[in-house]
Amino acid sequence: MTKDIYLAAVEGGGTTFLASIARVIPPHHDQAQPATNTRFSIGSTTLEIIHTATFPPPNEQPPWTPHQILSAITTFFQTHRPSPSGYTALGIATFGPADVSPPSPHYGHILPGCPKREWRGVDLLSPLKAACQVENVGFDTDVNAPALAEFRHRCHAQQQQPSQQPSSPAGADAKGPPLTSLAYITVGTGVGVGLVINSFPVHGLLHPEGGHVPIHTLEGDAFGGYSWGVERSPFRGVGTVEGVTSSVALTERLLWMQREQYEEEEKDGGGCAKCEHDSGGCGADDATARSILSTLPDSHPLWSHASNAIANLCVTILLLTSCQRIVLEGGVMNRSILYDRIRREVLVLLNGYLDVEELSSEEKLKSVICASSWESLGVGSGLVGAFALALDSLQEEEEAGAEEKCDSALVTRRELKNGIERRKVFGLGIMAGIGLSMGCILLIKIAGRGLLRQH
Repeated sequence: MTKDIYLAAVEGGGTTFLASIARVIPPHHDQAQPATNTRFSIGSTTLEIIHTATFPPPNEQPPWTPHQILSAITTFFQTHRPSPSGYTALGIATFGPADVSPPSPHYGHILPGCPKREWRGVDLLSPLKAACQVENVGFDTDVNAPALAEFRHRCHAQQQQPSQQPSSPAGADAKGPPLTSLAYITVGTGVGVGLVINSFPVHGLLHPEGGHVPIHTLEGDAFGGYSWGVERSPFRGVGTVEGVTSSVALTERLLWMQREQYEEEEKDGGGCAKCEHDSGGCGADDATARSILSTLPDSHPLWSHASNAIANLCVTILLLTSCQRIVLEGGVMNRSILYDRIRREVLVLLNGYLDVEELSSEEKLKSVICASSWESLGVGSGLVGAFALALDSLQEEEEAGAEEKCDSALVTRRELKNGIERRKVFGLGIMAGIGLSMGCILLIKIAGRGLLRQH
C-alpha cells in the first residue's frame, strides 16, 4: 500500500506567519472535485488542507517576537502531527533577505539586511525542521516559492490543452509557445519579485530583490521615500518600487499629503482640524494605520503613484528577462483597478520597443500581466508556494535516489568489467608463461644437440 503523504508548509509574511498541513490526494482518488480554498491543485498534484493557523492569531495585534512566533508554529506542527506516518516534507516560504543556499552555514536564516530588525539573524529552518522531524525540506523566499508554484501550474495547464477550460485561471497558458519563464510580484508591506528562468528559480549570489530597483517617478513627485528604506535599503528607499508602492510607503505618503494639505490650509487661514492619521499619531509600521488605504476611493491620486511604480517594475522585468508571464498579487493588488492601469502604463512606457504580438495591445497584455492562479479560491500564493517547495524536495529526493541507483549500476558494471579484464590479463599471463617455458625447453634441446655434434 502506498504511504500517505503529508506536507507541512509555512509562509512567513510581513506581519504574520501562516502554518498549514495538507494531505496529497492520490490520483485515483481525485474525482475531479471542484477546487476550493482547502482543496486545490499545483500542476498535477491535488492537495487537501487539514489544519491551518495564523500567528499571531487574528484577534491579537502584532507584533509578536520571533521567539513567540516560532514557538507557536512548532507547537502547532507537533500537536497536529499526522499519525502514524508523520510529515513527509516541509516547505518554508519567507520574507527576506534570507540565506537560501543549502551549502551555506547560515542556510535557513534571515540575513542582516532585513528591514525587520528583530528578525535579523533568526534561524527559521532548524526549529521548524526539528518540529516536523523531516529531512525533505524546501526553503526559499515568499516570492520565489509562488513563482515556482505558478510556473509548475501553468506548465501543466499547457500540457492539458484538450481538457483546459478557457475560463480557468491558467487558461491563457494553454496557448502560445511552451512556458519557460515567469515572474511573480507581490505588493504588500514590502515589494518582492520571484523569478523562474529556463524553468528554474533564480538564485545566483542570493535571490532576486526586484522591489528595490529605481523607477521613473511621476512628474513633480516630492515625496522623500519611506522610513523603512533609510537604514539599509538600496537608494535609501527613495524613488524605488518599494519606496513608492508598498503599503508602508503608500501610508506614509498619505500622511505626508495630509500634512502638506494641513500646512497649506494653515497658511491660507483655513484652520481645518488636523487629520488623526497624521504622522504624529500612528506610524505606517502599524497595520491598523495601513488599513486606512482600503478606505480611499479609486480616484485618489495615491493609486496613480502605485500603478506607475508597478508598471515601471514590469517594464524592467520584461526588458531584462523577456519573461513570458508576470503574476501580480499582494494586499495592495486587492485594489482591482490597478491591473488595467498597470497594463495601460506598461504599453506607454515600452513605447512599442518590444515588437511582439503578446505586447501589442492592452487586451493581449492580459495574458502576460495577470492575477494569481489561485486568487479566485481565496488561497494565497505564498502558502501555495510553500507547499510547492515541499513537493519539489520530494521530487529532488526521488531524482537523487534514481541517480544513486544509476551510479550503483555503473559501479557494478565497472567492477564487472574490471574483473573480466583482470581475468583476461591473468589468463594471458598464464599463456605467456607456458609459452616462455616451452620456448626455453626448446632452446635447451637445440643447444644440447649442438654440443653433442661438436663431440
